[in-house]
Amino acid sequence: MDHLVITIGCEYGAKGNAIGRKVANDLGIKFYDRELVDEVINEVGVPKDIMEKVESGVTIAGKGAEGQEKRGSFSKYANLTERAVHVQHKIVNKLAAKDSCVIIGRSADYILKDEDNVLRVFIYAPDDIRLANVMKGHNLNEEDAALLIREKDKRYHQRHLALTGSNRGDRHNRDLLIDSSLLGIEGTAKMIEDISKTIMGKEK
Repeated sequence: MDHLVITIGCEYGAKGNAIGRKVANDLGIKFYDRELVDEVINEVGVPKDIMEKVESGVTIAGKGAEGQEKRGSFSKYANLTERAVHVQHKIVNKLAAKDSCVIIGRSADYILKDEDNVLRVFIYAPDDIRLANVMKGHNLNEEDAALLIREKDKRYHQRHLALTGSNRGDRHNRDLLIDSSLLGIEGTAKMIEDISKTIMGKEK
């Protein structure tokens, strides 16, 4: 298909990752989940522990001096918080420009908000469905699953705010909001695929 980037933000336990992977497989395009994007970020010089601190809202002062970017070190960013945010934005933009792809999370919807070839999706589900999915997927009891969901929700909200300055639930940064419990993984994926094909048809 012609160049199109699909960003998928999702509530924990709403099956967003599985849906995104199916969309990418069905359309024959690249798939980048949070872990894959994190690996790239780490490779260009932002350690995972630094990124985790930044995402939790911690400001980290670095030792770098003013200067030009070189070899991915982004040495001009003495403040490591600014450097980490800059790296993530740059990586997401590069992945989006290179190939048609699905990008899960990592505030890609916000980072690519000014691009024309992007479909920005947010997947959610009722709390009881999320709870059941997490209990089954992680073999947890109800209490532990509920705790994990609360922790993930808090972390994702903090991460999005730290990296974008905006609320994660802002619908103005999304083109499509879907309750995955209505159609399941396959049905939700097909809906996204159909809309993607319609968009590309309009652009031809």
